[in-house]
Amino acid sequence: MKSEQIKDLLGRMTLEEKVGQLSQITGEHYVGKVNEEMVETGPDFSSLSIKEEALYTIGSIIGVSSAKITNLIQAEYLKKSRLKIPLLFMHDAIHGYKTIFPIPLALSCSWDEEVVQKTAEEIASELRAAGIHVNFSPMVDLVRDARWGRVMESFGEDPILSGVLGKAMVRGYQKSDGRQIPQDGVASCLKHFAAYGGAIAGKDYNAVDMSMREFFEYYGKTYEIALEENPRFVMSSFNSFNGVPVSASKELLRDILQTKYHFEDILISDWGSVAELQNHRVAASPKEAADLAIQAGIEIEMVSTTYLQYLEELIEENPALLEYVDRAVLKILHLKNDLGLFENPYVDEEKEKTHHLKEETLRFAKEASKKSCVLLKNNQVLPINKNTKRILIVGPFSSTRQLLGNWHCKGKFEDVISLKEGLIDVAPQLEVQAYETLEECPAQAMRNCDFILVAIGENWQLSGEGHSSVQLELEPLQRQLIKDVKSLGIPYACICFSGRPLALQNIVDDIPALLWSWFPGTQAGTAIAELIMGKDTPSGKLTMSFPRHSAQVPIYYNEYSSGRPANDSSYSNRYQDCEIGPLFNFGHGLTYTNTTYSDFQLSDENITENNEIIISFKIHNPSDYDYSEIVILYIEDVISQTIRPEREMKKFKTIPIAAKQSVKASMTIQMDDLKYVNSKLKRTIERGNFNIYINDTTKPIFTIEY
Repeated sequence: MKSEQIKDLLGRMTLEEKVGQLSQITGEHYVGKVNEEMVETGPDFSSLSIKEEALYTIGSIIGVSSAKITNLIQAEYLKKSRLKIPLLFMHDAIHGYKTIFPIPLALSCSWDEEVVQKTAEEIASELRAAGIHVNFSPMVDLVRDARWGRVMESFGEDPILSGVLGKAMVRGYQKSDGRQIPQDGVASCLKHFAAYGGAIAGKDYNAVDMSMREFFEYYGKTYEIALEENPRFVMSSFNSFNGVPVSASKELLRDILQTKYHFEDILISDWGSVAELQNHRVAASPKEAADLAIQAGIEIEMVSTTYLQYLEELIEENPALLEYVDRAVLKILHLKNDLGLFENPYVDEEKEKTHHLKEETLRFAKEASKKSCVLLKNNQVLPINKNTKRILIVGPFSSTRQLLGNWHCKGKFEDVISLKEGLIDVAPQLEVQAYETLEECPAQAMRNCDFILVAIGENWQLSGEGHSSVQLELEPLQRQLIKDVKSLGIPYACICFSGRPLALQNIVDDIPALLWSWFPGTQAGTAIAELIMGKDTPSGKLTMSFPRHSAQVPIYYNEYSSGRPANDSSYSNRYQDCEIGPLFNFGHGLTYTNTTYSDFQLSDENITENNEIIISFKIHNPSDYDYSEIVILYIEDVISQTIRPEREMKKFKTIPIAAKQSVKASMTIQMDDLKYVNSKLKRTIERGNFNIYINDTTKPIFTIEY
């Protein structure tokens, strides 16, 4: 359909039909509840009335899956729709649809844009085969507090890394540099704008209160970067920001998102957040909530129905609102056209069967899982010795298939490879037995085993939306299990599964080797087995700091410099009953390679607007592993007029290095990398020195001058 035809279609729409396009509801209104094919991810708003005639003006449906059901609803809708404008179907495939990949926090530990983009491409293909057009992903909310359940959906605590990986995911979903989205792509929805990850005390849906400098330099930076890839949607966040609920904030949605960050596409609310303006007590009625939201810029109301009930009345009272409505409807019609829905609103049901859990997708999912694991500790225990014949796996994750993590969409546990199954498959020469507790293990098996894997962690249901926690320590039974295994005198290592960093200070000394697997997805067991058996090396690095104790959060690497830096003195920036710093810091991650860096060179010691600086160096991989080394560049502004963090990550690269080989590498610093937002909200730089660090944040390799 040409642009002129779309404008003509808009001109033929009634006000009721326009309002319908700005409303999103669940699918059972058309065909009833269909078992697993309809998913609700928020509170029930079914008590809100929807007129029969309004059902056939609706613009989009949330939570419906499968080609059969999307086709069924689409057909029922179009049969009674006056203008035959097809429905959009939207879903939350956060880290997979049927094939489940590592949770986003795990994926970020690969530091690999190509892996993240390819993951999104595979998810998009499975979604589109099921008749879904829009994915509510990626989430680029900056996170610093592991108590918040949604850290699992994030890319960690650094704004640049979060923004860059967010861009990669948008690119993968949409599969297009232009407006047209191919038949195996979906529209991406960037979320949640804004600062949702900064909720006070890590409580989901809680208020956010921060300076605008903090916002523009850190929390807002993630969206600013990711928006460069032109996602077709942005979702507003549940939280209030400096006293105003985001879904009612003209400052955030119009002044910052649309004007400052130049977002011109569709702005959608989160589940029920327009109606919930009444709970915030900024709206006395649903009508007032609708008025606040439309004026703030919300263009699609998700699930709640204040627009359906009151927007026509509001326009009669304030005709200027019609301009907002027309502009929003035009964007929605253009998206439906760019997806090719006017020509073909249906999906091939037979094609769906061949697009889910494909062998090549599963192979890639295994590689993504391996790159996402982080080896946190290793006292020469891993990889497992080749002479090992009998392995005992103990712990609550020893043979479970519940390794997908929260938000696992249509993934099924029966499709997952457990740790036990993966080990048997990867090392068939081994004798493998698995038990949840040592008490279940036969004495003979205990005496005969050569190595013990302790499979521990946090149940997948304890992280995700609405799952904030004050307790980040391993549960007591698991801590005791580790101590009991240690007392046996048999070589052992720990594999940990979780959706967030955990606090391990009280048990870490009893762990000789620790592989942090997060929730690795469908190919979990095989990926982990290949790493611990030495068929490949762990290579991931943390993107979120691990606290020593629960009470140490929020904790993050880029803390501001203090007038009394942390030291052994009582009069310094520290806790009196806790060691200084995180247990495992941002950027930490071990390999089996013993890789070394050498021959550091600097192209120039002075930087200007027209003179970038190139840092070159050599990386040597003496091991038998082909792998990708993660290189992270940090800066330290030695003196600045406004306080800056002790260290700031500015550039990163994943560099493939073949076994027994050396490679030359380089990283470039431009003037913009050294600038910051000052107390007057101006992006600036002052004359002076900057220390440059590569991976090791304790020793600068160079000092440059501006």
